[in-house]
Amino acid sequence: MLRELMLFFLAGLAGGVVNAAAGGAKLFVFPLLLASGLPAIAANATGTVALWPATLPAAWLYRRELAAGGPLLVLLLPAMLGALTGALVLVSLPAASFLSAVPVLLALAATAILFGRQLPKLMRHLFPGGAMMPVTVVLLFGIGFYGGYFGAGMGFMLLAVLSATTTGDLHHANARKNVFAFCINSTAVVPLAFSHHVDWVAAPTVLLGGLIGGYASGRLLRFVPDWLLRLAVAGLGLTLTIWFLAR
Repeated sequence: MLRELMLFFLAGLAGGVVNAAAGGAKLFVFPLLLASGLPAIAANATGTVALWPATLPAAWLYRRELAAGGPLLVLLLPAMLGALTGALVLVSLPAASFLSAVPVLLALAATAILFGRQLPKLMRHLFPGGAMMPVTVVLLFGIGFYGGYFGAGMGFMLLAVLSATTTGDLHHANARKNVFAFCINSTAVVPLAFSHHVDWVAAPTVLLGGLIGGYASGRLLRFVPDWLLRLAVAGLGLTLTIWFLAR
């Protein structure tokens, strides 16, 4: 039991450090929870529930951003509906279905983290002018579904869509991203928490490690280049993808 608790804590610690530095905590938390012996769906659901409280502070700090424009409230609805659908699909389908999707999910997360800064430009180029809004609704539903189903790298996807869609600078887009991420994760956590997949010993231990890791990383990683952190996290995602494909 002590070994499992240490792995749970290490998973949260690593996730907290990475999340504070570059994002993508789930790419660390998920494989470490698997290594502790949790089944794949349990590791995924437990990681989502454990990391959810980390979205609270940022969402609270930027709560006034929703008042900046009514359309944002409308855009939250497809994202939250997607999150609920993704979480329900996760807990309803057989474990084999999730395992077969894991390599694709990991590759998607790694790509979003690695090319996150280029995605808004690509979005504006592909969908100029008025074509962007209906596409945004579909994309936010898809991102919400992904957040409820797996979620690694979701923040980078949200930032890309919101930067390309809404007015304001990157700071405002990031503020909206935090609010959307909080709403998506809050919606997904409800069906996950009431399923039998969450390990309620692992979840608070991961949370504790995440809080400590997030606090410590603010000083430890201040001088590490952002591109290097993104490359390292994305590299882990690609390595895990290859490992899952080779199993």
